[in-house]
Amino acid sequence: MGRNRGDFKELELSYMASYFEDRRSKAAIWCLRLSLFLIPFFVLVILLYRFAKIDTVQMFILITFGLLIALLSLVFAFKAISELWTKGYRGGSQVVRGMIITLLVLLPFGYQAFLALQYPLANDVSTDMLNPPGYINAINLRASKADKGMNPIIEYDEEYSKTMILAYPRLQSRRYPAGSERVLEAVRTIIDDNEWLLTGSLGIPELKNNSETENTSELADNNTGASDQEEPLEDNFETPDDIFIEVLERTFIFGFENDIIIRIVSEDRNTLVDVRSSARWGKHDFGYNAKLIESLLQQLDASLLGIAGEG
Repeated sequence: MGRNRGDFKELELSYMASYFEDRRSKAAIWCLRLSLFLIPFFVLVILLYRFAKIDTVQMFILITFGLLIALLSLVFAFKAISELWTKGYRGGSQVVRGMIITLLVLLPFGYQAFLALQYPLANDVSTDMLNPPGYINAINLRASKADKGMNPIIEYDEEYSKTMILAYPRLQSRRYPAGSERVLEAVRTIIDDNEWLLTGSLGIPELKNNSETENTSELADNNTGASDQEEPLEDNFETPDDIFIEVLERTFIFGFENDIIIRIVSEDRNTLVDVRSSARWGKHDFGYNAKLIESLLQQLDASLLGIAGEG
């Protein structure tokens, strides 16, 4: 009898162990699994986009898929919490870890949602909202890739200008007591320091002089004497004294592309600088281009600090 009673007790303990083992929440397990999947997934998406293995549209599709996985992880988390509370299931530590990882992954997207509510739906801003600098090469490039979803260069109308002025009152033209060549030198240094890609330029003195020399030689060789010869592109863009520099900037993590055009205008004793920046992809830039212009102008202010009397 004692032996049978011991066997029964042993069987009972074995059953209880298996019973409690089965009471682990499967929702908690899946919450943790999905959250751990998110980290390498988003890292892979970023690397694929940075190294041009996928295009922007494909990248947005993959990010949307990742967000759906993150939301599913939170659904499992809430289900697991309910099971822990009402049924006494185990897996609390897994739920906590899964929720923390998922929320950390979603944090940047939540911040972007906050910026989307704070700033207007726009992707093109300028220090001169009424007469923004015109792009040189970006306008043709964007037009050629419009079928792939790239943003076209917009035309500022009165309503759009008013909206941008109200949204970004700090974006204003800069006027420096220096010659345009001194300002151009500072702008070039900033472009080099930020490792921006030069995509076009107009009116730069040395390039303009070379162009005029070539045109004069061609006229002498042809001996046409025509007075209606086409003027260099720089002279027809806005004014002969205007300098334009167009660059491409990429964001740090994803490498999203933004076109920047800098206009340098010589005045009597000063030089006027205007900057325009616009995103190539996405309808909303979340205020990024405005911050980009502010950063550029702050660097220019620091570079030209203490130049009173120059120019």
